[in-house]
Formats: sequence, structure tokens, C-alpha cells
Amino acid sequence: LPLSVGSNEISIIVTAQDGTSRTYTVMVTRAVQSNNADLSGLVLSNGTLSPVFGAGTISYTASVGNGVSGITLTPTVADSRSTVSVNEVPVNSGEASDMLPLMVGNNTIRVKVTAEDGTTKTYTITVTRSAGGTAHLSGLVLSSGTLSPEFEPLTADYTSSVGNSVDSVTVTMEVPDVDRNAVTVSVHHISGTLLSGPFDMSGGTAAFSLPLVVGSNEISIIVRTNDNVRNTYKVKMTRAAAPVTGGGVVSPVNSSTVNDQLYIDLNGQEIDLEDVDTKQPYATLEATPKDDVVFVNIPASVLTELAIKNPNFYLEIKTPYGIYQVPVDLALIIPELPKLIAKYNLQADNLSFKVVLTNRSEDQTFRSAVEDDLPGSKVISDMVDFHMEIMNMKTGQSLGAVEQFSQALIRIIPLSKSVSEMPEQWGAFCYNGATKTYEFVPAKTVLIDGLPYVWIYSYSNSVYVVADHAISFADVNRGWAKPFIELAASKGIVEGTGDGKFEPTRTVTRVEFATMLVRALGRHSSEAGSSPYNDVKPTAWYYEAVANAKSLGLLDFTNGQRFLPNQPLTREEMASMLTAAVTMEHLSIPGKYVSLEDYKDVGSVTAAYLESVRTMIQLNIMTGTSADTFSPKATTTREQAAAVLIRTLQALGWLDN
Repeated sequence: LPLSVGSNEISIIVTAQDGTSRTYTVMVTRAVQSNNADLSGLVLSNGTLSPVFGAGTISYTASVGNGVSGITLTPTVADSRSTVSVNEVPVNSGEASDMLPLMVGNNTIRVKVTAEDGTTKTYTITVTRSAGGTAHLSGLVLSSGTLSPEFEPLTADYTSSVGNSVDSVTVTMEVPDVDRNAVTVSVHHISGTLLSGPFDMSGGTAAFSLPLVVGSNEISIIVRTNDNVRNTYKVKMTRAAAPVTGGGVVSPVNSSTVNDQLYIDLNGQEIDLEDVDTKQPYATLEATPKDDVVFVNIPASVLTELAIKNPNFYLEIKTPYGIYQVPVDLALIIPELPKLIAKYNLQADNLSFKVVLTNRSEDQTFRSAVEDDLPGSKVISDMVDFHMEIMNMKTGQSLGAVEQFSQALIRIIPLSKSVSEMPEQWGAFCYNGATKTYEFVPAKTVLIDGLPYVWIYSYSNSVYVVADHAISFADVNRGWAKPFIELAASKGIVEGTGDGKFEPTRTVTRVEFATMLVRALGRHSSEAGSSPYNDVKPTAWYYEAVANAKSLGLLDFTNGQRFLPNQPLTREEMASMLTAAVTMEHLSIPGKYVSLEDYKDVGSVTAAYLESVRTMIQLNIMTGTSADTFSPKATTTREQAAAVLIRTLQALGWLDN
């Protein structure tokens, strides 16, 4: 018997053989379906909801540090008959969701509750992952004396006084828990000399002992985030003079010491620090080459002095054939520098950095390499050698050349005067001294004083050149992917398969895409280390690329000790790798939430890859294979790989759109 919501009267009539009847009445009440689509609780694995959770409040925010790359949500429904999903993935009430990857910036998470009668209610949580820490201390404590004013993270200047008997003080610095993995702290004398650090703050605190002279002792504490945001705290500590005895007075000692060389040597010309205006974003050091060479010798203490005045300042070394932008935190982005200091038992202020820009256009070694590696190309710039050495200022000897940086530096090369307009297919290339070949580096065009230049984003020092490098393939005549394939090939990001062909629809393997991605990011010369996979042997052609990709965090989709290098790469795995790449480079993700419900196969996306797929759609790096299909389990093709690599570099701002 069908039942309506509410009361249902059922009559049962019993009729005897003689016609006598009796009626029995049964009242059946069908309960009203619940329309309760509320949550009774919502808990984050990291961060704090704002405002405090309430069933009637549907919009929340939370903030986490840069070191938090993922988060889970535990929603609890108010009515046990309701169901709940997090970002379209069903979750059991009272249980944690799958890990949701967090990009730098705003991440929108939607919790949808469906009541028994179909009523729905959506709670929205915007989780903001910091770009690289707040560049603020959360605590600053002295073992002797009292800070004045009392420490506050946003207060920059402090004083303190101690008695004459105190000849040293321990300074303890603390950072917020959310920023532990995202900041470093270094301590400098007011003259610019590095006293201690930089400290890894992953433990939350760091301390150092500061010797005190009689009189004034001034230090600067510089907090630096991973994405180069910096903040400076200044502390002036005064140690009292000794008591007067026998009618004499002990005069205070001036602790301010100035380095013997607080100037920059520009091709033999001394540039005084007083001539450098740190109120500007940068200072240009322009020199006329001598025999196609310009050198600049910059003491480490000069860079520190400039950093104290303006932590975002940089020096622009300008020659007719190339420009090099040197940041004031140079010492912090040279990985081998601490080892060299320890090896030679030096202090940071004993060092200088000798930067040399040489025009190598007439060097047959580099000209021949262009002919061999970029056949049919036309060089449209000078060949510029960007070189740097770490110098011992005491002896004048070189401690070694700087080959790699932990942060990309900007190099700018003017185009040849004969170039009237930029060719469609051009590339910037860096010479690899180990392989004797030219390799792709990310670059885009800029106008300086109305003239065309190429802006290069690279982690390596070497010889750079710009070339018109048009490439076409016999089997790529038309279609949506043609411009992506030819552009990627002209820049050296992808290669043909032989006989003038590209085979655009051929499947891409895991190892092939890992190699392409590392090359596209300009990380092909990174320090690879050892491979963590049993099936990637040191003798394999792809060994270095896979080791680099793993060390950069691009292969987190793999499990265990096997990489399965020749296994076809699925589209959802490609989304995971690309999301890891843009996260590593601190790309800000648009805050607008993108629903994947238009794709009818979204339910087949592996839960661990769902947010990566959403991110790729948000950034327009990946699209569906049709208007309503994403094909997450389909294998990646070579034409798709070329397209997403170009779009990724454009999203990062490293290639012209």
C-alpha cells in the first residue's frame, strides 16, 4: 500500500458467510522526510576556522603556512540521515576527507550536505596558504637585559641596557609554527658584517651568543622567506662602562667597525656606497668593456649593508652585450658557500663576489656548438658568458666559480641591431659545459628604451645566446596542437622522433614527460643526488632527469621503490606533476572556484589527483578531451605534452603569451 507523508488510514473489512461484516481501522503515520542539511561540526587538520564554526554560518576562512602542502576536513552532519561530500567526493560523517592539496594563495573547499528529502546546503572554506612565510619573528628574547619596547612582531627597533659585568648576551629568536619551514634568519652587525646564520628555523627557534663591548652594540636581524620577502629587526644594546677608580674614567669603546673595502670595484673604478641610492629598487653599474670583458668585484659586506637598507634591492650590471641582475641576498642563494667558508676557515665578510660578463661571440667553441645543436638556426644576439667567482679578500685568490643558484637570477641580452622584428620561433639557450651542448632556458621579450631585449630566467651561470630556430615536422601540418608543437620544438623543450617527424598522437611515458618537464623548468642542471627508484639505473639515459624530478618534488604521484619509467603517463598523473611544478615556483592560483561537474567522467578521477585536475583547469593549462569529458585515465599524447608545457611556462610568466 502506498503511504503518503503524514497519516494514512487503512480499513480492513471482514465479511462472514452470512453477510455480517466488521471493519478494522489501522492508522499508519509516515514520518516527514528530514530536510536538515546542517553540519554539527567541521574540523581542519591544520589552521583555524574564522569565524568559529556554527551550523548557520556557511562561509569560513583559514590560513596555513607555506610548509603546509595539504589539508583534510572532518565534517559531521547534524542528522544521521544526511550525506556529505568534500569537493564533490563523498565522505563519511565524522571521518576525515582525503588529503586536499593546497596551492600557494587561496584554495576554495566546498562541503555539500544533502538532507534526506534532497535539500542541500554548501559550506565554503577558503584556505590561504602563505607564499613563503610572513617574514616576522614571533619572539625575541635576551638572556640579560630587557627589550624596550616589549617585543611585538610588527615593531622593528629595540634598545636594551646591561651592566659592565655582562660581556655577552644570548639572543633567542622564534618564528610562528606555520612559518617554520618557510623562513631563514640571519644576524648582522650594523656595519653589514654577517655575525651568525643564516639559521634554518624548522625547529621554531634559533639562538646565538653576541659578545658585548663597552658602549653601543647594534645588530640587525633579517628574516627571509622562501619567496624572498624580508623583514629587518634592529636591536641596540648598551653595555655600561666600568666604574670609576682612582679618579680615572674608562672611556666607552666604539663598537662600530667599518670593513676595509666598503666599495664596489667596477672594471677598476671604485663605486662608493654613498653613491648607491637604496631608496630605488636597483642601481645600475654600467661599464665599457675592455677586450670584450667587464668585471665587478662586490664585497659580501657591501651586499649586507645594502640589504639592511633595502632587502629587495639589486645591482644591475650593464654592458653593451648583456645585463646581469645581482640581488643583495646573493650569499644566501649560493648552495656551496657555507662549505667554502668552513673549508677555508673564513668569515662571510672576508669574501667578495667577482662577476664577469664576457662577449664570446667570436669564440669558435661556442659558435660550433650552435651549428651542431641548433642546425639551421640564426644567432640573433651576442654570445654572453655570465660568470661569477667567490674571492678571498685577504689573499685575492679565487675559492671557486659559482655554477648554480638555489634561486633563479635574471639575465638580459639585447638583440642584434640587424633584427628588425622578433621571429615567431626563437629560443634562448644556455651552454652546458659538461655535455658541450646548448640547452633550453625560459625567456621572454621585453622592451628597454624602445629596443628589444630577451629576459632570461635561469639558475645557472654559463654562456647564453638567442637564436631564430624555426622547426617544422612532416606529420604536423594542421590541427590545434601545431603552434604548440613547433614553438616547444624551436625552444628545445621537445624533440622530434626522427626522419622529420614528431608523431603527435604517440603515447608519452612517465620518464619522457619527467624529462620534458625538468627541461622546461630550466632545472636540467640541478644537483640530482641518488635515485630513490630501484628500476632507474645510473646507466639509463634518463637517470639524471628522473633524479632531478624526484628531488624537486615532481614525482609524488609514484609509490614505493619503483618508478615504472616506460609506463604510459595518464592525464591525471600529468596534472599532478604540473601542479607540483607551479606550486614549487610559488605561482598564485586564481581564487575563483572551478566546478568539475560539467565533466561527466569526473567521478573516475582518482581522489588524490582531483585538486590537481581542478588547478590545471583553473590555470587553463589543461582542458578536457571534449566539452564534457576530461579522460583522467587516458594516456597522455606527445601533442598534449607540448601544449601543457608551453601553457605552464606562460602561466609562470616565463614565456611570451
